[in-house]
Amino acid sequence: MNEFKITGGGYIGNAKATWPLATLNVTANMLSINLGFAGQVFFNAGDITSIEPASGLSGSGIRINHTVSSYPQKIVFITSTPYNNIIENIKATGLFNKEVVHDQSVQYQVKKLQEQGRFPIKTAAIIVFIVGWNVPILIGFINNNIDGFFDYAPVSLSFAFLFIVLTLFVEPFRLWVLKENRDIKDLRTTFYFLLIIVSAIFAFSLVFKHLPPAHR
Repeated sequence: MNEFKITGGGYIGNAKATWPLATLNVTANMLSINLGFAGQVFFNAGDITSIEPASGLSGSGIRINHTVSSYPQKIVFITSTPYNNIIENIKATGLFNKEVVHDQSVQYQVKKLQEQGRFPIKTAAIIVFIVGWNVPILIGFINNNIDGFFDYAPVSLSFAFLFIVLTLFVEPFRLWVLKENRDIKDLRTTFYFLLIIVSAIFAFSLVFKHLPPAHR
């Protein structure tokens, strides 16, 4: 049996990810769409009622119609690969082949992932990140408006940088951040992308802080 994996963009409900932050992955036992922080969805063959053509600004793709109550109805994957080619590759994996003996342990794991919902990050970790990011910036605004923001922004950015690095490379911290059975390899692209953004904002904040007031 084959595995089919392709990169693109997509939607899970109102959440959106642009290329290359979304991945469609299909095996004989499971179909998944991964949008990083925007959400992850996992399906057994029996959860999918149909797959329809879909279109977006960045190309064409597929819309998954399903019966999983914990997921939003709108689940779309967009890529530059034509719809017919995507469907042929999905069929080639054996996912919808009733003669294939599917792995029951994988099907059970998919059901457990569905029960967790679409977001891969634990609620406690999200709260800690939001608080750690916003409190220094809020203190800066209270103390000295925009100048205070750029005084305290490096603290928020340093916290975000450390949070991301620990999640990527320190397993005990990662286990605290991610929900059970979520794989860091499915989130690496998003984490690295966020790391680049945080680093760029950090550099800009330092440059802005040292500009003469007349040039701000």
